[in-house]
Order: sequence, then C-alpha cells, then structure tokens
Amino acid sequence: MNILYSAAPGATGSAPTSTTATGSGFSFIFLLVILFAMFYFLIILPQRRREKQFRDMVSNMKRGDTVITVGGIVGKVIDIKKDTIKIKTAMTTELEITKRAIATVLKEEAKQEEKGQEEKDKDKEQN
Repeated sequence: MNILYSAAPGATGSAPTSTTATGSGFSFIFLLVILFAMFYFLIILPQRRREKQFRDMVSNMKRGDTVITVGGIVGKVIDIKKDTIKIKTAMTTELEITKRAIATVLKEEAKQEEKGQEEKDKDKEQN
C-alpha cells in the first residue's frame, strides 16, 4: 500500500519557522497602555466624579429640603436615618426610601430665594 502526500510547489518537508520582530512586542505594550489610559479617562474618572457629587449631595441633605427620587416622586425630607430618609409627599403621605433612590436634592434656601425673586417681580409689575 503506497500513500501519496501532495504539497504546494516549492514547499519543503520542514516545519515553518517563525520570526518575531523586537518592535512588535513594544508596540503591543504601547497599545495596551494607550487603551487603558483611554478607558480610565473616558469611563472610570467621570464615574468617580459622579459618585463623589452624589455622596456630597446626600451628606449635605437636611430636614426641610425637597428631594426628587429616581422614580419621579417629589417630597420634603422630614427625617434622616443612616441609610434611609422619610419624605412627606402629600398632606398625610409619608414614604421611607433609601438614600440611593434620591436623584436630586433641592435646597430649602434656593426655594426661598426663588419665592423672594417672584415676589419682587410681582411688585415691579404692580408699579
């Protein structure tokens, strides 16, 4: 029994040899460093800033502030605990929500300034 193997013209029976250039390893590492830097500045750094702003917002919250939850509920803070707050949303409705569910805090002073500005505008219109 004869077995016939065919190969491409000019091919030899030896295994192919691989040659690696010294510059390709350096360029691969350089590309990895560039990719990591882009990932850090485009994703990680902005996320850390948002988390810091959220922590500051929640830590500076006090009774009387108006909050908006991620679900869209608007209420006034009546009690603050370690991980939760109690808000008053209507005349008799009180909800206890986690601090992570807060989307925005509207400060009481800002609301008073807006009311004061509105009153000044009304006075100007009457005169």
